[in-house]
Amino acid sequence: MTTTLTKVQQFLDSGDSDGAREEVAKISVNLTKLDTSVRDFTTLLVLGSQQVVEIGLGVLGRELLKTDIEEINNDVIWLFLASILSRHNITADSPLRISIIGLISCVNNWELPSFALLSPALDSFLMVSLYEDNPLISEQTVDFISTWGENYAKAPRTRKQIKQFQSLIQLVLDKVDDLDIKDEWSEGVETFLRIAGQKQYNQYSDQRIWSDASNLLKKIYSPAILNSDQGANYFPVKDNISRLITSCLAALGTVFSNDSLSIAVRIDNPEENKPWSILANVVDKLERLFQEIADIGTINKLPTFTPAQAIPGSWTIILHLDISDHQSNLLANAIKSLSSAEDAKNEINSSIVNSWQDCVAKFQENELRVNLAVSSNNPELYFVNSISTEDIPKVEESVQQNIRVLSRDIPQADNLERVLDFAYLLIQYPSSPSTLRQKFLEIDALHERQYWYYRRAAEILGLANERQEPTASCYILHRLQNEAKKRFLAYQFISSNVGSAWFNWQNANDLSDIKPESAADFLIEVCPSVAESTAKRRIQTLQSWLKIFLRYW
Repeated sequence: MTTTLTKVQQFLDSGDSDGAREEVAKISVNLTKLDTSVRDFTTLLVLGSQQVVEIGLGVLGRELLKTDIEEINNDVIWLFLASILSRHNITADSPLRISIIGLISCVNNWELPSFALLSPALDSFLMVSLYEDNPLISEQTVDFISTWGENYAKAPRTRKQIKQFQSLIQLVLDKVDDLDIKDEWSEGVETFLRIAGQKQYNQYSDQRIWSDASNLLKKIYSPAILNSDQGANYFPVKDNISRLITSCLAALGTVFSNDSLSIAVRIDNPEENKPWSILANVVDKLERLFQEIADIGTINKLPTFTPAQAIPGSWTIILHLDISDHQSNLLANAIKSLSSAEDAKNEINSSIVNSWQDCVAKFQENELRVNLAVSSNNPELYFVNSISTEDIPKVEESVQQNIRVLSRDIPQADNLERVLDFAYLLIQYPSSPSTLRQKFLEIDALHERQYWYYRRAAEILGLANERQEPTASCYILHRLQNEAKKRFLAYQFISSNVGSAWFNWQNANDLSDIKPESAADFLIEVCPSVAESTAKRRIQTLQSWLKIFLRYW
């Protein structure tokens, strides 16, 4: 299949679109059953350039017209549709937005669980088409909804999605000059909106919607298929579609819960021998990631994740956060930003990116692949592309040295006395994080972000656990006098991830062998992923701490 893709692209690069079309047609897709021709064509739709996909859909459209609709295999249609929707970079003016209508018109029942699952992605796709200035694309989209809307309306969606459809369709209808066509389309659209609205009061109830698509994908790309000669091409195809499914699951979580943030987590365990404790720990770490994002965004402590749906036979779980719309939008936008390199330039977003990178590193240590998607009731955040641990290179691919420190283990709290203040408050309010937060922020009218810095510093030094509870070390520290406190913190620093790494990096035999001025070089070498916007503060903190520790060592 790689050879076919290469040949097709070579024809296109040379300006020979007819040659490219003939090469695609050689695949000779069998629409009546899932076979090698279907998988090969799917590979073209997922991995090919947009121009290749446009040609592929043109060829497919002609095959669909030649085949009796009763003979077309539902699973084949599902796979082709999923492969196209898994592409997140289709331009708004692409002709495939028209070509795809022939494919989606072949879906005879949008209430089937595997097709219903795809509706959030297709809704998002169609809304972009409706918004497009090209009247041919937007009008053909309205024509599809008018003609096939009675069927398509049966798929689950939120009330806000229905209202957005209504608004976008009306903008297109307002520009239609032919009154007969306008009336015909308006009648069909009214049917679509009416049935879709009724579904709000008679919600989709087939529980197979959570698992059928994933099970179908496993059947299409079974271990035997993936281990075949073509398996190398099939792996990225399966991965792309799996990520689409994760995003759709998150959106469906919003459909059925409506007022909270929905989170879909899919865990792949290649070795299939990890204990539940490790896999469950993934959810804990993601919960921690969301709390870090909330801290940066000045949201009060988040509630615990609520498991809403665990999908049998897989490590996939749908979680909810019962929070306000504003908080939901903030978190969803933050997760969405993790797929954008541009956002890393912003200081706040770069902190979020670093937290995600650190989270990924922990997962990769256990050979786990994790896909994460979120969804909120905001139409712009209803369907969001999933993020994956596979988007970030493994440590050994990106960092060649043996010593590495995660950015979250490098402190940004340069005032050690304030760290002691935080430790004191931990003892005073061991089971009330909200009170601790309030009391700490009252010190010199500190900014919310400072609370996050010092809370993390306490964790780095082993004074607090991730639940903001004082550790045994914190209680020992509390009983010591001032000079002994500093000496004790020096030992805590040496045993921390960043302290021991600096010790080893310097090849030191004693703390006095480490020089404060080496902090910058140390940080650059052991944590190259740290954001430039935070590097200066981290270096300053390391230098400040070390100078104090050396004074009392």
